[in-house]
Amino acid sequence: MAPADVATESAPTDRVAHTAFALLWAVVGGVACATVIGLEPNLVEEGLVIHVAQRLVAGEHLYRDIVFFTGPLPFELLGALFRIFGEEILVGRSATAVVQGVNAALAYGLLRRAGGGALAHAAGALVAALPLLLFPLFSIFYYTPLAFSFGLWTAYAATRSGESARWAVAAGVGVAAVALCKQTLGMVLAVGMLTALFATAAPGQRMRILRSFVLGGVAATLVTLAFYGLRGDLQHLWRCLVTVPLSLGETFSSRYLNLWPPGVLDPELHPHKVVYFPNLYFLKYGIYAPLQRDIILGVQLLYALPILALLATPLARIAGPLPRAAWINAAYLIAMATNLFPRSDWGHLVFSLAPAVMQLMILIAPVLARVPFLRPASAVAIAAAAGWYSLVVGTWVHEEAGPARWGPRVPLRPVSAIYRVVTIPRVIRYIQSRVEPGDPIFVARSEPLLYFATDTTNPTPYGGVLTGIYEEQQRNILAALEDVHLVVISDLDQPMWTYYSDELPAVQTYLERFFRIADGYPLDDASWIVVLERGPDRGESWLDLIEERPNARAWTRDEDRVEHPDELPPPRLVARHNRRSMPMRLGHWGGGIDYELTVPAEGGRFESGVGYRGMVSLEDLHVHPRSSDMVVEVGRDGVFEEIARQKVSDVGGAGRRWTPIAGDLTPYAGERITLRLTIDLRVPVAERDLTWWASPRVVRGPGAEPADGP
Repeated sequence: MAPADVATESAPTDRVAHTAFALLWAVVGGVACATVIGLEPNLVEEGLVIHVAQRLVAGEHLYRDIVFFTGPLPFELLGALFRIFGEEILVGRSATAVVQGVNAALAYGLLRRAGGGALAHAAGALVAALPLLLFPLFSIFYYTPLAFSFGLWTAYAATRSGESARWAVAAGVGVAAVALCKQTLGMVLAVGMLTALFATAAPGQRMRILRSFVLGGVAATLVTLAFYGLRGDLQHLWRCLVTVPLSLGETFSSRYLNLWPPGVLDPELHPHKVVYFPNLYFLKYGIYAPLQRDIILGVQLLYALPILALLATPLARIAGPLPRAAWINAAYLIAMATNLFPRSDWGHLVFSLAPAVMQLMILIAPVLARVPFLRPASAVAIAAAAGWYSLVVGTWVHEEAGPARWGPRVPLRPVSAIYRVVTIPRVIRYIQSRVEPGDPIFVARSEPLLYFATDTTNPTPYGGVLTGIYEEQQRNILAALEDVHLVVISDLDQPMWTYYSDELPAVQTYLERFFRIADGYPLDDASWIVVLERGPDRGESWLDLIEERPNARAWTRDEDRVEHPDELPPPRLVARHNRRSMPMRLGHWGGGIDYELTVPAEGGRFESGVGYRGMVSLEDLHVHPRSSDMVVEVGRDGVFEEIARQKVSDVGGAGRRWTPIAGDLTPYAGERITLRLTIDLRVPVAERDLTWWASPRVVRGPGAEPADGP
């Protein structure tokens, strides 16, 4: 016998009451989301959808003119909203508030149809609170929150598929909508829903339900194909949604958070803690806050929750039949949980937490029903806890939020410390003071909201770096850069995942050669993103010493000033101010790196930069040693002579930019030499200290003094 839909026999008066409650939760959910849609601009995820939607309004075609690898629905939907309501950031966020209202109502309805009784109100309260409890992901217009919402709508429609074919068709359309947001989620949800509907449908209805479900999905798919086919973009659709995703590989894969031992984080995960832990925690305490045992344990429990909810489902079945909604919600939960593989991070986990809690509510509801008032009491407790915590979080984020200073196009109040400082407003003001609306700039890494904020255009087909198609990106970006005068570049690579200079080395080389820190652009501790402007051609590198580093000899000086080979692999440092950082490990009295090379017959010139005070690696923060000079020497037959020296300033406020250092190699033209990069310390340093050089290189020919900084 198929599982019963326990809510299908309610009296008309009950249906009116349930409709009223659903509308109430819709209002609560929409209002709760609306309280935070004016907070926390998002440079990356939300910025991408806004940037693409704006380009669609301008007449460009998705996948032909704009290359990305997820489904078209979020981009095309926001583009349509922009055409109707105008190109304003709050248009998408207001739509998100409406969607969240629908989500809260349907969560209530889903639990009611699962026999949850009063727990349906707890589900409505939980989903309504998501924009505050999991701030800020559920308040921004982005493809994963939309996939979450369409998945919930699909689950609700599927629970009512036994009532009429229209609900089954709607469920099929919902699955297609999820796939049109994020292909992998849609495929998993399709398989899960088909299985759940087949297993739970009454024998006399099974084929009708499955046929209608498939019809809805196929119809939505055909409409999509027709839309892109009529535009002549089918081949581009296939490439971006099938070929490109298959080429991405495991670039962004990560380990699942360790669930054992309780309260202990695996040491190798510590450098990635900001990926695994709640955004709110780091908003409140900062990214360098120590992780206490209780917060680690709490997060471990949250990562375990989807797994526990899924494991509990077959165990609960042993005790007796489960309602149809239990299996349907399980399919929804499985789809949302696939976000965690291969990349397990907090931003993916949050979308599986609500369906996991709803699944546990469905499973526990029959047990609670055995004791009078236990379900109502539990519902009140859950709803009250969600409401109280939402009030606490909402009050705090509003108090913490700074003024809206990102310009009139982004009238949002930032909450994150990194967004409240002058950095982004300074970038926006600087660009707007030097360009006309519609002028091209290039945002080099992954902050596409800046195109929208500055009212500029992107001359490339990419909103950010896309793994797997590097050669194509480099070719198109290099061609576009010929007409670009200003480049915005995040001053920190992404050591947790990848490095810009690894992904697009030709672009990095081009930027180093033709661009420099913009004239008059302030550099200080807040300059984690900078503006570059086109400057004089610095010339092509004859020998890139970072690329040649594996063939060089590194060494350190101990407390007796004896040199010892340094055979440990050097740590990877981030790029700063449009230069890659080459580390040099130090002993008590310094260290160095020796390169064996033959100077070109026409001579050569060493060029680099030194003196940047602080640096970041995957493992740690590093500070350049004080009381030191950076020195370049040339060795012949074991005898070294100095060709360049630069004192590293210890004055307060120094070390916020690279200081050029250069040495003429023309006197050694055609000779085999040892080029030594070293440090002259006046006081000893701790064992295994570091220093670094900025994109050291040798240029062919005598050259002249560099016209700009390094």
